[in-house]
Amino acid sequence: MEEESDSADPVSYRNAVEHPTLGQKWVEAVRQELQSLHSNYTWDYIRSEDVPTGVKPISSRWVFKTKQLSGGGTRYKARLVIRGYEQTAGLNFDETFAPVAKLSSLQMLLTLAAIHDWEIDQMDVVTAFLNPEVDGDVYMAIPDGVEAPVGGPWVCKLHKSLYGLKQAPRLWYEHIDNFLRSLGLLRSEYDPNVYISAAGLIPLILLLYVDDILLLSESVERVSELKTLLHAKYKMMDLGPVRKFLGLEIERDRENRILYLHQSGYIRNLLATYGLSECNGHWTPQPTNNRLRRLDDTRKPLDENRKK
Repeated sequence: MEEESDSADPVSYRNAVEHPTLGQKWVEAVRQELQSLHSNYTWDYIRSEDVPTGVKPISSRWVFKTKQLSGGGTRYKARLVIRGYEQTAGLNFDETFAPVAKLSSLQMLLTLAAIHDWEIDQMDVVTAFLNPEVDGDVYMAIPDGVEAPVGGPWVCKLHKSLYGLKQAPRLWYEHIDNFLRSLGLLRSEYDPNVYISAAGLIPLILLLYVDDILLLSESVERVSELKTLLHAKYKMMDLGPVRKFLGLEIERDRENRILYLHQSGYIRNLLATYGLSECNGHWTPQPTNNRLRRLDDTRKPLDENRKK
């Protein structure tokens, strides 16, 4: 069966569960997400009349995404997202800022890994935002696909964060930051999402981007040890050697210590979205008449326009 592309992902709960060919896959994805929410004690049901006066429960929506697995095949993922734009500052949230890894940090670490032939393994934290407890009182309307207890009307009072909640990224970062530092990892002074393990003779580096993690080391054993500790704390997916990270497709020639980065899959999906899949390609958008020179060439570049 042909794998679904990003452009074919359903845009609503109804579109997903009523999909003519993939409906059952999306129903199963919703079931798994609701099971995770239940096992993490994400909310309690309270009667509508018990919501404080002037507080309107926040609505939610389902987000559906197909993800290409590094070993081949497709994963169908459903995520319940609260509509955080309905929150009111000072009423159900205060601080929201959470750092993410810098692109320059990712580029530097990938370069070092290519030069020194390090292992680069990827992990994904499943429903990461469900781990920390929510700060303050947040109420949510009953989501689509959720059967509330009889005798309502009911609303959900959140105990754990949900994706879309304005303070959720900050709460998650504080949660995993405390855990990683408790393991003895040192947080970089230059990038708060890069952690270095100084224990042992062989260093280990962890790069964190929200719920995506890269582990880099010359030692397979050190990478496996940290994976075990992460699995013990969080529900994780071990994606093995990195192939795609933050939209970048990564290919390695380990024998020659070369690492290639490209976004061909993203570009194909973008072209398909705008109906340009059959357009004529070109090697580069740069003008073909430009004269290039080496960086170590101290000669002044020719100004072709002045000559003419």
